[in-house]
Amino acid sequence: MFHLGLKSLTLGSMVALTTATTALAQVPIVQDLQLAQARSFSCGPHVRTYVVRPLDNRQGIGIRCVKFSEGKPGTAIPRLAWYGEGKWGGSTYRHVGQAIYRGRNLVGFASDIHGNGEDINNNFPGNLQVQVLGGGSTIRVTGAWNEEWRLVNSTNYRPLPRPRTCGGYFDQYQVSDLSDSRSGDGLRCVLRVGPKNTTWFGNGNWEGSTYSHLGTRSFNGHGAGDLCGTNFGTICNNFGWGSLKLTPVTGGIDVTGDWSEKWR
Repeated sequence: MFHLGLKSLTLGSMVALTTATTALAQVPIVQDLQLAQARSFSCGPHVRTYVVRPLDNRQGIGIRCVKFSEGKPGTAIPRLAWYGEGKWGGSTYRHVGQAIYRGRNLVGFASDIHGNGEDINNNFPGNLQVQVLGGGSTIRVTGAWNEEWRLVNSTNYRPLPRPRTCGGYFDQYQVSDLSDSRSGDGLRCVLRVGPKNTTWFGNGNWEGSTYSHLGTRSFNGHGAGDLCGTNFGTICNNFGWGSLKLTPVTGGIDVTGDWSEKWR
């Protein structure tokens, strides 16, 4: 991943993301008043941080790192993509998802990352109903899931260790530098459910500095936002729509533009 154009963003009582649409550029943040401990966790300034509340009787905690795209009815562009993790009833999970319009409804697709000690391993090929409420301050997911996500600045969540494998529901790639000039490696978990080669989670290291990111597609092409701090990594950059070009090749994908990577 080529780390160019680092742009600092300040999180205050409003969230402003350059990757969001105008309607979602600023939304109120719901304060998580029930959490009394120090609010040390967030997904970073380039995606939005949500805490998860079950709409049924399950017990658990979790977070969602959400990247809004420009999806509209009649297109195959995600309205939003996310990385999520947490614990339900004492069982850990980790997943990647995306929501795309079918007619006027947002349909969600998600797959669990598995093989790193996670307890839950399920796949959701379009059986989630997603509603974006309050300008993005709340996201409600029903159907196969029954939960509500609330936008926060930060929370007291302790993230899971960094994953090293994707599990069976993803196209999994190992990453190296396209020109073999940088040292480092990484993992790419590309969603199979929904439009092909659209949304992925990645992590790894370049020259000894760690990173994690969430990538997806918009009208101008692919972009990605780093998930920053805590267990996610020390690198914290943002890559706008169209700055990344994914080209399928024999055995994998070449990524050019702001990045120079080969996924194999």
